Amino acid sequence: MPSDLKKTWNDTASRFDDWGPPLRPCPEDIRIMLEMISDWHRLNGTAKPRVFLCGVTPEIVLMSWPFPIDLIGMDQAESMVQKVWPGDQPGIRRGVVGNWLASGLAAGSQDIVVGDGGFAFCTFPDAEKALMAELRRVLAPSGLFLYRHFAQLEAPEKLDEVISAAKLGAIGSFHAFKWRLAMALQMGGASGVRQQEIWQAWMHAGIDPSRLPQPGWSGRAVSTIDLYEGKEARLYFPTVREFTALMAEAYTDIEVRYPTYELGERCPIIAARPRT
Repeated sequence: MPSDLKKTWNDTASRFDDWGPPLRPCPEDIRIMLEMISDWHRLNGTAKPRVFLCGVTPEIVLMSWPFPIDLIGMDQAESMVQKVWPGDQPGIRRGVVGNWLASGLAAGSQDIVVGDGGFAFCTFPDAEKALMAELRRVLAPSGLFLYRHFAQLEAPEKLDEVISAAKLGAIGSFHAFKWRLAMALQMGGASGVRQQEIWQAWMHAGIDPSRLPQPGWSGRAVSTIDLYEGKEARLYFPTVREFTALMAEAYTDIEVRYPTYELGERCPIIAARPRT
């Protein structure tokens, strides 16, 4: 893991409670995921599915799974496993440090692969394609791929549009603003955006959060953008069309559902079956 990216995750682990939706899944995301999982299970019927979670997202780990599971949550950052993972339970779940591209899992050993936003830290298209293929490798032929994607719009916003909306009090959550700012700065899915660029754009925006009416702009929420200062690591936001086109080489029966919350149109939940 590049040093800047490792520092990003260490910083995230230390401030995890300050991050909120849409950067973390909310109850509507979990409801949609559970619906998609239940739809799959009705057709598959595996008594105790083996689940591979890309990351340690507690909202996914602790959701009301509709059947018994054997879950492995894997994160490359040891700090995330130490500070964010909700704890091992023998025969139910365990958290481990590891690389999704070299997980050590046997081919076809997992019934469900699930993730939340992790592809945004992989270069597009090459690293994202490689990860899709590796996750396909570990999935059983009848398995389920389930992922919440951070998607650029087909017609991206301009930076000044995002800044103006914030100053008018039209963006309710600072975390939603942060993602809109990042996507407005991205010149294309393959180029991504440097975290340092996001921080610089915020510093140049001239916004005084204390003068805004939105309750979602708390001091602690706003301060999370400072974690991007000086970091060269990039975030990548391919459109839904770009992402699902890449998926189509390894997956079929691709289904996309959109939540209704602020920025939900850019946080689709995607389910698919492995291509055989």
